[in-house]
Formats: sequence, structure tokens, C-alpha cells
Amino acid sequence: MAKKLSGAGSVGGFLMDAQEQCRTSEFEFDIGVFNLDESGLDAQPFGIIRLNREGTVLSYNLYEERHARRKRQDVVGKNFFTDIAPCSRVKKFYGRFLIGVEQRELNATFGFVFHFPHKTRHVDVSLFYKPAARQQDDTVWVIIRG
Repeated sequence: MAKKLSGAGSVGGFLMDAQEQCRTSEFEFDIGVFNLDESGLDAQPFGIIRLNREGTVLSYNLYEERHARRKRQDVVGKNFFTDIAPCSRVKKFYGRFLIGVEQRELNATFGFVFHFPHKTRHVDVSLFYKPAARQQDDTVWVIIRG
């Protein structure tokens, strides 16, 4: 079990204070999304992006495809933080991701603004870490509401 941070920390050059590192999710994640297949993910009324430990997109649901106006086939297999949404490569988002991957534990919700050519999108982002039997098979789930 990963140890919760109690003081300031640094991962990947991002300094995070204790409040940023350990903020508990305000979003109750009890709908069983982890167990849904692609069609089940597509049926959800919010954006769902599943990443591997390196940030490569493994799943990208229909809701997110429509709201971000990015086709799934253009997103899956690419790095979310460098190729898909470079605006998310900030400590609020990427810093939390890195700490979660390092600790194999992540449950955080925060406000974020995506700037698309077609609109600015104010959203709530929830990040959840799902450990697997083998560490290299762990995933991080990005839930986007708004």
C-alpha cells in the first residue's frame, strides 16, 4: 500500500504541497466504470480516458470524443500529456498523475480549463489509479465532467 504524503514533495520537477497531493475526490466513483467494455464506456454521460502508467491513451469514450472534437482513432495510442492535451502538463494535472503513478495510488478531483480551437471548456477532472497484478498493467482513469 502506498504511503500518503504529509509534506511538500516533488515528482518530475513539479513541486506539490500536501493539499494538492492528497486532496480527496469529491466525485463518488461507484458506477463500476473500471469493469465496462468500450461500448459501456461510450454509454456514460461524461468523458472517460484510460491511460497507462506512461500517459498513453488506452481508451477514449464517445462523450469525450464529441466534446473535445477529437476522433478516437487519432487519440488512442498517443501520449495524453504531450500529444493530445499539452495544456494538461501542469502540476495541477500532470504533477498529480506522476505522484499517483509513483505511489500506485490516486484519487483526486479538481477544476481545469481545456482550451480548444472551437471553445474553452471548464470541467471537473477526477483521476483514479487502478493497480493491476503487474505494475506495468496499472491504469489511470481520467473522468471529465462539464
